[in-house]
Amino acid sequence: MSETVRKTLRNTTLLIAFEVANPLLSLILVGTMTRKLGPEGFGAYSLLLNYFFVLHSFTSLGLNALITREVARDKDGAGRYLGSAALLGLAVTLAGAVSLMAVVRWAGYGPEMERAAWPVALALIPSIVILYSESIFIAFEKIQYIVYLAMLENTLKVGIGLWLLKEGFGVHALILSFTALRYLNLVLNLWIFHRRIHRLPWRFDGAVVSTLARGIPVFGTILIVATLYARADVFLLSKMATLAAVGYYMAAYRLFSITQVVPKSFNTSIYPVLSSLFSRSLDDYRKAKSLSIRYILVVLLPIAAGIYGLADPLVRLLFGQDFNAAAPVLRVVIWTLVPYGVTKVLASSLFASDRQVIDLKVNILGLATNAGLNLFLIPRYGALGCAWATLLSICVFLGCQFLFLRGEILSILARAEVFRPALAAGAILAWLSLTEFLPLPVRVAGGAVIYVLLLFLLQVIKISEFRMVLPRRFLAGLPEEREP
Repeated sequence: MSETVRKTLRNTTLLIAFEVANPLLSLILVGTMTRKLGPEGFGAYSLLLNYFFVLHSFTSLGLNALITREVARDKDGAGRYLGSAALLGLAVTLAGAVSLMAVVRWAGYGPEMERAAWPVALALIPSIVILYSESIFIAFEKIQYIVYLAMLENTLKVGIGLWLLKEGFGVHALILSFTALRYLNLVLNLWIFHRRIHRLPWRFDGAVVSTLARGIPVFGTILIVATLYARADVFLLSKMATLAAVGYYMAAYRLFSITQVVPKSFNTSIYPVLSSLFSRSLDDYRKAKSLSIRYILVVLLPIAAGIYGLADPLVRLLFGQDFNAAAPVLRVVIWTLVPYGVTKVLASSLFASDRQVIDLKVNILGLATNAGLNLFLIPRYGALGCAWATLLSICVFLGCQFLFLRGEILSILARAEVFRPALAAGAILAWLSLTEFLPLPVRVAGGAVIYVLLLFLLQVIKISEFRMVLPRRFLAGLPEEREP
């Protein structure tokens, strides 16, 4: 199992490194956008991309997770799955593109939003093929191709976006550049797939189509519900408040979404591993779940605590004085990261063990909770109410997962040993609250040192588990672990 753990760690580290670099690079564009376009302009741009991501999820039919699982189990089917899924997905995507234009017109956002909506609709077409191709890269554990292309696309998007803003262009031009780069990504993606994975077959395979079609009711519904759960807040905020409120919320959410890269990347790496372990060894499968929860919390707790303690200076530094109202929103929404990380691990384990129906039920309950909280809190508290709805609903989501997994969750959490990393993260909060007079870099470095020291003092990180992930050439230098 140690080789599997090393490969998972390597893939997760690669994903996190590139996907943290990507949104951090995007912050340069976002920071310029907030200053050039103001809260309303940034809110309009964010709302359009929100529509794109929702429709992209809907038109995928949830098949990306199914494709990854099936190809991880039978890699010889890679070409058949891509060709069949892409042709199926493109038919649905064309209908989605038309519906996007209709929804934007019906919502009454104005002519500028309608003009910028058509390139968003066009961006759906290449994105569906890219998604299915990336699902197969994940199944082959060739994640480096995904991150290289993502980094290239994002670098070009930031560079072109900065030039457009400098020349005085607005939201419509920024969306056009986004769409053009989606098509460039498609060309490069298919070229790499053809060279490194499988020859491209553009035809239906009856058996594959039958397998995909059987999965659509559950997998597709899960993704639709999960997408609405993740994105409905912005739509409700845009109609119940102002575009400026959307801008403040999305500025805070942008930092939260950067931190989401960690659990998302880890989930991408661990999902094919859990799928494989479930069919080979139930004991290893259960152990992998527990270790995954512990180590995702080891990473996420200090991030949430650090951003909470530094919300005001971070918002001023990244978005400017006009976005000071985003700081209280950030202090609330960033804590969503902690339960979110655990829900991702548990969801992956459900899919890997063919219990996706449970995940569907949890997502439906989570969506209902999220919508209800937003409808109650947004009229009263605006963007801050939206942030509280996001945090409270993910806690309910996690509670529902615990309820459905009540026969096994206590043993999983006991093995994960989650309280000690929480105690170490609490020390970061104490440090940041006592050091407001110090420069920002000193506060960040001090918090990191305190946290790492406590991890070792509290034995959150164990030498035996280090042996599972370190290259063999380093193992001889590690001391033998002793029982406390």
